[in-house]
Amino acid sequence: MYKKFKAKKVKEKITENIKDFSENKVLYTLTKSHSPQTIVFIEDKEDPWFVYVKYFKTKTGTIVYSSMIIAGDLETQLSHLQRLGWEFKK
Repeated sequence: MYKKFKAKKVKEKITENIKDFSENKVLYTLTKSHSPQTIVFIEDKEDPWFVYVKYFKTKTGTIVYSSMIIAGDLETQLSHLQRLGWEFKK
C-alpha cells in the first residue's frame, strides 16, 4: 500500500577553473573596480565562429558563469559591458 521511500541522489557539482582554458586564446579580459569577478572572452579553438564568455572569481579562478556567443556579436557584448562599468585589463 505504501510506496518505498527513495532518497534523492545528490548531483555532484561540477566546478570549472579558468586554468582549464589555458590552451585557448584569450581575446579580451575585463575587470571592474571593487568587483570580485573578472570576465574573459576566449576563442573556441575547435570552431572560430564561437567565443566563450567566462565570469570567474579573481582570487580563486573558479568559474561562476559561462556562456558562448557568436564571434560577430563580440563588439556588441564588449560595448554593453563597458557601459556597465567594466574596463579592459592591461
